[in-house]
Amino acid sequence: MRSGPGESVSAPLDGVRAGEPRALARAITAVESGDGRLRSAAMAAPWPASARVVALTGPPGVGKSTLANALGRRLADAGRAVGVVAVDPSSPRTGGALLGDRARLAGDDGRMFFRSMAARAGTGGLAPEVEAVVRLLALSGRDRILLETVGAGQGEHAVTGVADVTVALLAAGSGDAVQAAKAGLFEVADLVVVNQADRPGAETTAALWRATRASDAAPVLLVSATEGTGVANLAEAVTALLAAKPAPDRSGAEDAADPLRAIRLHHVGVAVPDGDASMDRWRSLLGLEEISRHRVDEFGVLALFLGPSADSDAGLLELVQPTAPGPVSRFLERRGPGLHHICFEVRDIHAALAALAARGARLVDETPRRGAGGHLVAFVHPASAGGVLLELKQAERPPRR
Repeated sequence: MRSGPGESVSAPLDGVRAGEPRALARAITAVESGDGRLRSAAMAAPWPASARVVALTGPPGVGKSTLANALGRRLADAGRAVGVVAVDPSSPRTGGALLGDRARLAGDDGRMFFRSMAARAGTGGLAPEVEAVVRLLALSGRDRILLETVGAGQGEHAVTGVADVTVALLAAGSGDAVQAAKAGLFEVADLVVVNQADRPGAETTAALWRATRASDAAPVLLVSATEGTGVANLAEAVTALLAAKPAPDRSGAEDAADPLRAIRLHHVGVAVPDGDASMDRWRSLLGLEEISRHRVDEFGVLALFLGPSADSDAGLLELVQPTAPGPVSRFLERRGPGLHHICFEVRDIHAALAALAARGARLVDETPRRGAGGHLVAFVHPASAGGVLLELKQAERPPRR
């Protein structure tokens, strides 16, 4: 089905839009096989307003596949056209999905369209082609799309840019909520599910998780996907969230798919010997207000963020004051106060670093570190950024509405 140089991609998409399962399957295969023209056509097609995406994420072995099956059936019972995309580990022999369709949806009556994909070189628990595949499902009339990640652990943030609602799973008896937090579940979850609630330790796990959560954090549900208990409550909670949250703007999906396309300028960093004195100067010059301040011991600095108003979240000025010997103190010794770095937000910092490394960029950080405010950041050497130290920052999850 790969389109040739003079061949139109309209016919394959016509079949997808008509809801033909075989046309949809062939289109997904073509996109996975590298058909760039078809992928671009799918990404450029208008997103159907009725289509919403629910992501299921969490460590391997927590029952994401079983829950996707159970939740999909519940949504189908409610009259929804359901599509399921499961991102599996890659087979070391074939490069394809290690588990594949054969391990899932046994006995399905055809109400759900299911597709497994190999993670391949994808980061954050997603394959590189996932967004295009999700869009094909939406174009086919699937108005509820369940996206199951591979369970990548740390850095599994990519789902936040694809899904309307994110459900993070824990296994009953896992016990250590701190380790789950390290895997990024705190940042991405709209709902937290303790799966396998029929097993010993489920209530303890849920109680431990609730105790670590802020008062306004995502609710914690107990579910047993195998027995079916709690699945109705989960479906109701997901439906309520979808009704309450506006759909994200997907008009720029093709641009967002590029891991090196910056979302926005977040801040400009200026090295200063005295942060408070410099803040007073910028307040008198431009009326800037202090947004936040953070002591970052790993970098040996105090970071003060200033903006035009107290609720500014981008286009900020960061005053970086050294608190211990390190790169910033050495910068001041050599050059004195002045421009130290610029920072852009990127949609997936892991994917961005991998893409930069593949292009031969000189990276200060090959893996992200925790910067001011605990956010994931990484630096690119001035030699690869026009003489300017470049900071990349993991884009924030949109605020809960």
